[in-house]
Amino acid sequence: MAEDFYKILGVNKDASAADVKKAYRRLARKYHPDVNSGDAGAEEKFKNISEAYEVLSDPEKRKYYDTFGTLPNNARGGGSGGENPFGGFQFHGFDFSDGRGGGNFSDIFSDLFSQFRGGNQKSTGPQRGQDILHTVSLTFIEAIRGMTMTLRIERSIACGTCHGSGQVKTAASRNCSKCDGTGKAKIRQGHMLFQSPCTVCKGKGVIDSEDCSACAGRGTQPHIEQIRVNIPPGVANGTRVRVPGKGEAGLRGGPDGDLFIITKVEDHDFFERKGENLYCNVPITFAEAALGAKVEVPTIDGPATIKIPPGTQSGQKFRIRGKGVPALRGKQAGDQFVEVRVVVPRLGDERSKELLREFAELNSDNPRSDLRMNP
Repeated sequence: MAEDFYKILGVNKDASAADVKKAYRRLARKYHPDVNSGDAGAEEKFKNISEAYEVLSDPEKRKYYDTFGTLPNNARGGGSGGENPFGGFQFHGFDFSDGRGGGNFSDIFSDLFSQFRGGNQKSTGPQRGQDILHTVSLTFIEAIRGMTMTLRIERSIACGTCHGSGQVKTAASRNCSKCDGTGKAKIRQGHMLFQSPCTVCKGKGVIDSEDCSACAGRGTQPHIEQIRVNIPPGVANGTRVRVPGKGEAGLRGGPDGDLFIITKVEDHDFFERKGENLYCNVPITFAEAALGAKVEVPTIDGPATIKIPPGTQSGQKFRIRGKGVPALRGKQAGDQFVEVRVVVPRLGDERSKELLREFAELNSDNPRSDLRMNP
């Protein structure tokens, strides 16, 4: 590895996993073989980019690379199905010292584990793709009524050349040079000899496949897709709408992940939402409150009329059933609550003032008669 993986992707060493992924996607689209047909330089660049991302996107490999500036020889050799790193070992001659009385069992196994762990901890079976979270902004009314939108989503799909396996068959098989066709790797520690499946041929003893050049062995390719999403009526701020199978591609035949649309709903200048109910304030005149009236108020479905009984007080609430938010899970829609606010008129003429004085004389009740001051 002559080149620095961080320099290849153009990110700093403290870059987050999201920044590494973003840099990889940008470069992969630029240098992908399908976009640069016949350009050997671009193909080589794409392989380097994919190799760098394979290491920096894996926490274990990245930690090793940051520590030693390189990777163990078996780091790209895949795994053994998520088994214990010592699964498949054969032990010959259990001499638990180093022959000089200075070694011990735990030290020896610690050394062996560090040599064999590399890529062996990563599963080689089918693996479900990761989910994608995508936030969309909706107006208050769009969220209540629902809508259909088209989104531009960047995701990965299974490689069309290797069908997601990351490997393509070679023209002819050959003996594995790492294990001389035995399918087993050997390590000697002191007087002990250990055997494990070869990490290059994965225990087969022959090499009959190689990394797919189209995806550099990853099994997936970057893809931009236009996806139509139905936002159901009644979503709230933070609601997740699931779109099955539109997440990242699965690995080695595993299912694709899902796309989750997270809604961000704007506030409304008239309605306030609390659960599935709507609340609003409506002004009424002094005469309407005193004598009663029929008042027209806005709802999400258009104007509606409510009856104000005589003697209505400021702050009194009235319910309009079924004019709230549609329920997401098949329940009945919520209600709308209207709180009235009595507006006291500003008297600009003597005749109005005279009538109001006459009204006060005829209705001399003191609304503060029950107030008592503590001594």
